[in-house]
Amino acid sequence: MNIAITGGTGFIGQHVKKVLEAEGHHLYILTRKPKDSEQNHLHYVQWLTEGATPEHELPAIDIWINLAGKSIFTRWTHQAKQDILSSRLQATKEVRRIIEAQQTKPSVLIQASAVGIYGTSQTQNFTEESPPEGTDFLSHTSKLWEQEGQTIEALGIRTVYTRFGVVLGEKGTLPLMKLPYQLFAGGTIGSGSQWVSWVHVDDVAHLIAFAMENDQVSGPLNLTSPHPVQMKQLGQTIASTLHRPHWLKVPSFVIKTALGEMSLLVLEGQRALPKKALLSSYKFLHPELKEAISHSEV
Repeated sequence: MNIAITGGTGFIGQHVKKVLEAEGHHLYILTRKPKDSEQNHLHYVQWLTEGATPEHELPAIDIWINLAGKSIFTRWTHQAKQDILSSRLQATKEVRRIIEAQQTKPSVLIQASAVGIYGTSQTQNFTEESPPEGTDFLSHTSKLWEQEGQTIEALGIRTVYTRFGVVLGEKGTLPLMKLPYQLFAGGTIGSGSQWVSWVHVDDVAHLIAFAMENDQVSGPLNLTSPHPVQMKQLGQTIASTLHRPHWLKVPSFVIKTALGEMSLLVLEGQRALPKKALLSSYKFLHPELKEAISHSEV
């Protein structure tokens, strides 16, 4: 199949590309800086730059995977929050424009989102059936991102909103979490009771491929391990894996002072469960935290 991927050069996108390449699909990576070299099944197409006309360079696309958006791992100034939100909405609007400009419509759109859409809680369980009732920045951004995706879904395209948890792998958040332990300064962050709905990047890539190939999967899809943990357990597991002590408690006010509003990412959380993936018989590659961390290269 012909598959177009936005955000295909990022951490998650590279893993998705690897899985889909192995399956023999023809991949079209939309990027502001296309690579000169192309392979038989891999093509780079310029987009979101002046004069770019990807609708004329792309063949008929069977599946769109929209992962594009500015990283949230930066201090959340007013400008940074605007950039995080606008980058996601702009990319999704452009995907819709390209789809509408081409004669043949895709059968599936995989639209990125996040479990942050549910808001935070230390007591609730969140599945795909839970309403997106959060009021914080991440929830607000995810709601608007999915709403933009709904304008593509309205074209009659099966759409899956992949709500990412905390993605573990050789990049992303895990190296940042490991660093204090590697320096013998790791310990509980905040209360330690906040939930972390994590998922290994290998499962993210395979869940996206699984959603593409299964017509019964549509709407929200939590991309999280079936075994979320609390922050204290996450830290203890990292310490055990690295053979380092877990001893230095980091109070909430220190994190808030250092990170500002972005401290939400580590001081709050939600217990999101992959109900739809389990009901659809997806078999997780890395369902347990310790093995997932051990399998993540740094």
